[in-house]
Amino acid sequence: MTTRKAVFYTLAFFLFVLIVPQLCAQNESMTPKEAAAARQKLVDYSKQFIGKPYVSGGIGPNSFDCSGLIFTVSRESIGKQLPRTTKAIYNFCQEIDAKEREAGDLVFFKTTSSGEVSHVGLYIGSSQFIHAVSDGPNTGVIVSSLKENYWKSHYYCTRRYLPASNSEKLADTNPNSPAADKTSTKSSGNASFVSTKKIVRSDNDSFLKSLVVDSSISLNWSFFTPEYFRLNGRGFDFLVHARYAGKDIQPGFGTIFRYDAGTGNFQMPLIFSLSLNEFFRFYAGPVISFGKATQPGDPDIDIENSFFPGILGFTFSTPGIKVGKTLLSLVQDIHYTVFNDTDGSALSFGKSITTGLVFATGIRVTLPLKNVL
Repeated sequence: MTTRKAVFYTLAFFLFVLIVPQLCAQNESMTPKEAAAARQKLVDYSKQFIGKPYVSGGIGPNSFDCSGLIFTVSRESIGKQLPRTTKAIYNFCQEIDAKEREAGDLVFFKTTSSGEVSHVGLYIGSSQFIHAVSDGPNTGVIVSSLKENYWKSHYYCTRRYLPASNSEKLADTNPNSPAADKTSTKSSGNASFVSTKKIVRSDNDSFLKSLVVDSSISLNWSFFTPEYFRLNGRGFDFLVHARYAGKDIQPGFGTIFRYDAGTGNFQMPLIFSLSLNEFFRFYAGPVISFGKATQPGDPDIDIENSFFPGILGFTFSTPGIKVGKTLLSLVQDIHYTVFNDTDGSALSFGKSITTGLVFATGIRVTLPLKNVL
């Protein structure tokens, strides 16, 4: 095996060992009974912190901020690791209808002028939730109600990361809870009878709402050629990608349309990806090329793209800024594309790295399909 292929397969192997076991573990489903037990442990564990003071950045056990409370309670009670910040927890979880809300789900609020999600609490049933509050008449870890005017007016949505304990659970029938399902109440003497519609959920609808589509346009660059060390323009690319955000580790697929100014040809990588969340993505796949490729810095030396192994890369994006139903973010990518000599033999290690290792900086637009369905 050539040095170039050894490097590629070694990197791919380590990514496989690190990520795929986690993906498989996330696919292990809980029974409704197990989910109910986990939710109860979560709620019971959280109650011991009522009265603890609020401190920005606090993750306990003596002080908390709102996301720190959720982070610690989840990790310590049921062994589920959540992201650290409110917005990251929000993106990590799957949105549900308020009528599906159960104890153990998370309720999110918009409490600042930015209009972004800024506060999170743990729903414990009967329209109540535990959270860590920084200001107001009561601060620290407290229990509040979704019926209170302030929280009712700032409520945004409910999300979950634990399976439902009962897939046929009826709606939260409290008419004062935010976004509560429509109910009809009939009175007879001192008794009230509340009727609710049975929730009917479509698996296809749930799947589609878990898809997140994104596209990005980037300028490509590198630091070196085989002959010199300096900043080099390496063309541009346009990416179209979709991922399934219904799991902690999110599989995806996409296509990149790229002009590589360094080699002078067009490339179309077909990528298979694993995203840890909206910020980090690993990908690999074959590369289809169009036109003759030449060695960067020396157009007299012909080379060619390898179809497979083709490309291996890593992408980081900044938190998104909401623009309508989409999120706008900056994205930084580093990828390694495999090139061969024209006779199919491997390039030298130095030429392989200077030709194939490229950085890409650009803008990404993300559209969760749940925002349009």
